[in-house]
Amino acid sequence: MNRLAIFIFALALSSCSAGSDHRNVSSLIQSDKASMASLAYELQHEHNAGTFDGLVLVAQKDVVLFKSAYGYADREDSVRNSSAAIIDMGSIAKTFTAAAVLQLAQKEKLQLSDKIGDFYPTAPDEIKPITIAQLLGHSSGLDNFHNESDFELMDKAQAERRILEMPLIAKPGEKIAYSNAAYTLLAAIVEKVSDKPFQDYVHDNLLTPLNLKSTGFYQDQRVSLNNLARGYGGDDQGRTTFEKGLTWALIGAGGMVTSIDDLAIWSAALKNGAMFPAGASNLAFSKANARWLLGSLAQVEISGESIIQMGGSTDYGYTALIQFVPNRNLLIVLLLNAHDNKYKNATHHRLSRNHILPILLGEGEELPNNSMQPTADASAD
Repeated sequence: MNRLAIFIFALALSSCSAGSDHRNVSSLIQSDKASMASLAYELQHEHNAGTFDGLVLVAQKDVVLFKSAYGYADREDSVRNSSAAIIDMGSIAKTFTAAAVLQLAQKEKLQLSDKIGDFYPTAPDEIKPITIAQLLGHSSGLDNFHNESDFELMDKAQAERRILEMPLIAKPGEKIAYSNAAYTLLAAIVEKVSDKPFQDYVHDNLLTPLNLKSTGFYQDQRVSLNNLARGYGGDDQGRTTFEKGLTWALIGAGGMVTSIDDLAIWSAALKNGAMFPAGASNLAFSKANARWLLGSLAQVEISGESIIQMGGSTDYGYTALIQFVPNRNLLIVLLLNAHDNKYKNATHHRLSRNHILPILLGEGEELPNNSMQPTADASAD
């Protein structure tokens, strides 16, 4: 029996047993490329093993080649995952914060060279020189967290005070160190500059123009509660982060949900600079430093291939990942709502690195496309 026949047989078995063990696969889109059949087989195997539930999408040249839903959005009520499922995106929310800041820079409402001291004149002297560009590129010297948990009750004034009072772990620009606190501060700066609540700015200037109707913040009444996928990972089973509410422990760094189609549209917008005026440079794909682009996208190398990515994980088993493979013009999107102990809260990264990328990078010729390549280091202006 060949590999494709085995996959079809396994899929049939999975559909028959889904009600008892929460295993189910819905193939939504699959091209006739051999690599897509191999990918379907591999992901079916990992899902059957309990590694993950959720959705996986692969596109090339802006054409979706593969989209499948695995497992259940609600196991108790036997609601299967589908394109409509709305799932926590974790730290991918930072790309929306970065886009808001960069949009304001394009509109000349702020400059990337602006310093914290310009917005917070009473901040400690060591904090004042940090620039907007350094906050975006995780090189500000600010520590990672200003909160004890993502759901700690905290208003904006408390968050600002905690962040500005934190001792730096390095001088601004000297060290690249991931910082949630930097992105919370960026959200507060967006409010200062735009004179709008951060969530409203993102909704009005990013979500609405791109028609991202299934994307929003925790407890956003514009998001359909009926489509929320519950999380199944760790000690908590069948809960959602959405019901936790949103505080300034998390705003700017996380606290957003989305669907697989919305996340694919947003990923394409990041790549194409669709949130910026026509003809303007795509600051989201401009380099902040050797590790990060200004759009809160990391530059990494996997199996000798240049990858641009952002991932996220949060409570209850939610993990998410967007990956661009510039030389092949590939986009990979994972939006997951369950994991077991195999990869735990690194399931998004491990599933891609160990089970998706080897198949996609192992077949097919390279398709150079300079439009996906990051541009030269952006001016601080």
